[in-house]
Amino acid sequence: MNYPLHRDRRSSHRTIARLVAALGVSPILDVGAAEGSLARLLRGRSLTLDAVEPDADWAAAAAPLYRRVYAEAVETAALPARTYRAVVCADVLEHTADPVGVLRQLREAATEDARFVISVPNVAHAAARALLLIGQFPQAERGIFDRTHLHFYTRGTALDMIRAAGLEPVAIETTPVPLEHLWPSALGGTLLEAAMRLQQLAIRLAPRLFSFQWIVVAEAREPGRPRA
Repeated sequence: MNYPLHRDRRSSHRTIARLVAALGVSPILDVGAAEGSLARLLRGRSLTLDAVEPDADWAAAAAPLYRRVYAEAVETAALPARTYRAVVCADVLEHTADPVGVLRQLREAATEDARFVISVPNVAHAAARALLLIGQFPQAERGIFDRTHLHFYTRGTALDMIRAAGLEPVAIETTPVPLEHLWPSALGGTLLEAAMRLQQLAIRLAPRLFSFQWIVVAEAREPGRPRA
């Protein structure tokens, strides 16, 4: 299974790339890089990226796009201390046994002024609520009900996790369901565009109900500094 790039500019891939590009700092650590989607989107920006990717085939595919690829689980990767000015955890923490511990480990690899860009799926999405209401908890290959998820997050519990690791959220963005990969071709592109616009309106009106993912930009919280 691979993770194709979404063309929707509001997708998680493109939103994360935009946020990282706006930071304008490197080196960057891309945790759970898969086949290198982030590096592809940032190509040509003169940024230095390293990656952590435990899948051997994906790590090999990503290797030409990164300065270095740690082809192992993030928990066992021998990352250099105080090195990375930006750390990206895109849909990866929910797959780890101890996400708070992973973030604390990554803080050791980050500089004191580093920013973290973290995305997690929203288990409180309307579709997930509807399925649970009728007693269904599907096992899927990807998405909110990915069978390899060990943790499930709402907006509140995602922020709790981040803060428990000693980070403070400074910005929160949302992403829509990637309808372009679910839409029946027989319905045509015009209806797809209309559905995408309608979904974006729903997210603006009720983000906790219609956001597919939460994307959080966070920074290290100084000891004793009150939460924002």
